[in-house]
Amino acid sequence: MEPAAPTAAEPPARRRPGWTAVAETLLILAGLARLVWGQQVAVVADGVDRLNSLSLLLGEGRLNNSEYSIMGPLFSAPLWLLGRAVATPEAGIEYFNLVVFAAGLAALGLLLRGLVPGALIRRFMLITVAASMLAPDVGHYGSETFTMMGVMVGIVVVVRGRRRGWGWAAAVVGVVNTPATVVGLGLVSLVETWRHRRLRLLVPVAVAAALVLLEILLRKGGYVGDRGAKDVMPFSGRPGFSYPFFFGVLAILFAFGRGIVWYLPGMFLPTRRALADLGPTGIDLARIQRLWLIFVGGLVLVYAPWWAWYAGMSWGPRFFLAGILPAALALALRLGHRQAGLGANLITLAVLVLSVWIGLNSLFWHELWPTACFNTPQSVEALCWYSPEYSSLWYPLVSWQFDHLTGGQWISVAYSAVVLGWLGTPLVRRIAGQVRDAWRDHLAPRLTRTAWHW
Repeated sequence: MEPAAPTAAEPPARRRPGWTAVAETLLILAGLARLVWGQQVAVVADGVDRLNSLSLLLGEGRLNNSEYSIMGPLFSAPLWLLGRAVATPEAGIEYFNLVVFAAGLAALGLLLRGLVPGALIRRFMLITVAASMLAPDVGHYGSETFTMMGVMVGIVVVVRGRRRGWGWAAAVVGVVNTPATVVGLGLVSLVETWRHRRLRLLVPVAVAAALVLLEILLRKGGYVGDRGAKDVMPFSGRPGFSYPFFFGVLAILFAFGRGIVWYLPGMFLPTRRALADLGPTGIDLARIQRLWLIFVGGLVLVYAPWWAWYAGMSWGPRFFLAGILPAALALALRLGHRQAGLGANLITLAVLVLSVWIGLNSLFWHELWPTACFNTPQSVEALCWYSPEYSSLWYPLVSWQFDHLTGGQWISVAYSAVVLGWLGTPLVRRIAGQVRDAWRDHLAPRLTRTAWHW
């Protein structure tokens, strides 16, 4: 009998040497350190209001009438007490979101450990730490980081199948901290209810809504329906949730200064083939990714009709911070997909480069406000929301902020270059091989003299 002809399938991936895991772990730790010491950590904007609410509760034992939830700040009470013992309450509080993020990332690693390849987990963590719009939000005392980790870690616990109740509880706590996100949790609950045909899976969203309402009644707080400034934009200056939904969705998705297509590009990468080629795993990654995306989709629905869909004077679309986790997972999957075609690999490389730039930009220039948008009577805020030249992503290149970097910031640039090289080199090698094959098999034969006639 003749031996079977060899197939043209992609060769199996070579086993990675053990030192690569150590190197990736060190890069993740270095990225966490950069978030702590590579930016100014402070309590600003609505974080000041949250700090005042917590200080009043812990200092005088009473609640104020703030429109911001007390749920997240309650979990920061140990840092408030520690800060007061050492210096001031603010000295401890300003690191709260960094602690929450690090703890949530560690929880995700432990929940996925042994169920999916370790290399995928480390790539996911490294992208989240070094190549996302995370930095400004963990450096301030806002609500988005706590909500993101509560809900997204809770979803992983639910999908994992053990102690699902704790997962739903974590998601409820995260949602109560940012009441508008109850819509996202509602969609997740509906999808899970349909999947399992169990009506009791609607209970978490009902509990979250009840807790939000209870806090509003107890504190006489809640959203007060303020409005933005009136400018040249046709729907500016409207109160509350009166912004046209259609234009709100378009802006949230595609506006150059706030659109999640630009700030969360990995979230739009298809992953079905990458997941299929990954092979069987101990947890349903596709379901986790789907529920994460459904939650973010719920945020788009609830924020689209709000006049402040752009999240005010912040770096990027901070209301959609939770999107960095599905974006990082999708990019990590695509980076490890050895069977992807040339076009798919080129798109993945472009998203990787953009993501690393997003991480660096958000760390350095999240307080860079062009005077064309702010600070003068002739300023028009919408320039920063819609135009590419004044977008937070690209204005540092227009004004060439690299001339003003400090020595420490250049070290951060070097770190980002190392991350880009580490994650991108295997992909570039695959692209180079595919280009070489395309040249040999398709282009070169067409460029020979005998292939052309008059």
